[in-house]
Amino acid sequence: MLKPEPSSRSQSAQVYRLTDRIASVEALVRWHHPTRGYLSPDSFIPLAEKNDHIADMTLFVLQRTLWDLAQWHAAGIEVKAAVNISARLLISPAFFEAVGAALQRGGTSASDLIFEVTESATMADPAAALRALEGYRRMGIMISLDDYGTGQSTLTYLKTLPLGELKIDRSFVENAHEDSSDALLVRSTVNLAHALGLQVVAEGIETVECLDFLREVGCDLAQGYFVSRPLPASELLAFCLSSSTASDTLARTAA
Repeated sequence: MLKPEPSSRSQSAQVYRLTDRIASVEALVRWHHPTRGYLSPDSFIPLAEKNDHIADMTLFVLQRTLWDLAQWHAAGIEVKAAVNISARLLISPAFFEAVGAALQRGGTSASDLIFEVTESATMADPAAALRALEGYRRMGIMISLDDYGTGQSTLTYLKTLPLGELKIDRSFVENAHEDSSDALLVRSTVNLAHALGLQVVAEGIETVECLDFLREVGCDLAQGYFVSRPLPASELLAFCLSSSTASDTLARTAA
């Protein structure tokens, strides 16, 4: 069986500070199979999980992301970068140690790194997940709860986990500017998160009308094709360097 080797990466400049600039990116992985061509992550991530390759793949992404961050910072681009962490890895002591070692070698501050975890990942073993997340927070890594709204989180659960960020799932966001129920859910989630001291990312922004709505409700960060499609890491630097001009144009368009 072929081991899924990530042959290319892209950085999704999908987090856009609603004030004026690109604030962070999310590391994505792509696999170009030697005979089947391009494969979407949904087709090989479960395979990596099943065959115990997910740790190697995630560490590869993490190490390259730390290297990319160092390059961007050297060029004067102050962004953070998010890496997705699976349920299995979240509670793995070996992976925890590997992350610490990678940070020591990477020459990048842990405060520039974000770990995205899903609600389902943290609920599989809440006690173990809490210990792991607290450990990552002590390292200085921000914890982001991904796909928020699609799981079964309780208010106590949100209060207990050492979160720094909530990412509202695109299913609630993409039509929030025209659907009153979605609008209410997004608005109330932003208010709740801010009351808990968390910043909020809204996923699935594809129109200026949706972005206008998010500005109105006070959402901190936006993500989606309206900001940028995923870019190869080699192209992200130029995109970030031009983002101040692009954001001025966007602000005028949104006004």
